[in-house]
Amino acid sequence: MTAAISPGMHMRERRKAILCLCYDTDVLLVRRMLLEHFGYKVLPTSSVEEAKTVAEGSCPDMLLMDNSHPGIASEQVAEQVKKVCPTMLAVVLSPYFGVWPGSLGCVDGFVAKDDGPNVLIAQIEELFEQRASGEEASPAIM
Repeated sequence: MTAAISPGMHMRERRKAILCLCYDTDVLLVRRMLLEHFGYKVLPTSSVEEAKTVAEGSCPDMLLMDNSHPGIASEQVAEQVKKVCPTMLAVVLSPYFGVWPGSLGCVDGFVAKDDGPNVLIAQIEELFEQRASGEEASPAIM
């Protein structure tokens, strides 16, 4: 099923920065286009080391990454990048349902890849709204 992307209210003036980490450059390009379409500033990276360097230089609002990385678990990636920028939210795109116990405290949300772009954008916005209102995000499938 293909979801239609309609910016609607999402195009309001904002420039939240999202550090997007993905080893597949084609997927990274598509995610960048999607996030920019909805008004986000995207900092694309294709390695954990590059993500840490970019985070150190700009401290983005969110890290958005896939659940699989060569030789390292996504929870460890989030933990390493958040050491550089502790205020950043971390969201994992995953084909699985549920929260890994080891991710508590370092991952702020999980979004199922199959849910499509509208759900991804809605969940990103929900996390930002929770952060703005002072609510503590609880890591859960979104």
